[in-house]
Amino acid sequence: MNDAYLALRKMAVSGAVLAVISLPIAMAIGYALKGSPGLIGAAIGLGLAVTFIGITSAVALATKRLSVNALGVVVLSSWLLKIVLLMTVLSWLRGQDFYDRPILFVSMLIGLVGYLTIEAVISLKSRSLYVDPS
Repeated sequence: MNDAYLALRKMAVSGAVLAVISLPIAMAIGYALKGSPGLIGAAIGLGLAVTFIGITSAVALATKRLSVNALGVVVLSSWLLKIVLLMTVLSWLRGQDFYDRPILFVSMLIGLVGYLTIEAVISLKSRSLYVDPS
């Protein structure tokens, strides 16, 4: 296994750990601030963030053996799929009142920023080749 694959795997595992740890905390804070709608908003927000980032991690790990062109097509297709899923969920949630919108937004933002921070730290610490020496 190369260093890039190990870094990707470490990012996926760290993201999953972050989700497992932060979900109950966010739900408890949401419940303390806004009651049941806050709890549900926090769960939906972090769920969207974890799904969005999880698809990226899964695609990156699954396509490690593809050529650069094929990888580009798969990654762009997964981004299109994620945007369609996100827009579908958010458009359905627009008319609903069982969740708290600000809590959803803040929890989704914190989840995304938290994962991207982990990703940046792991990327900066990993050693991967830019050019294949062979």
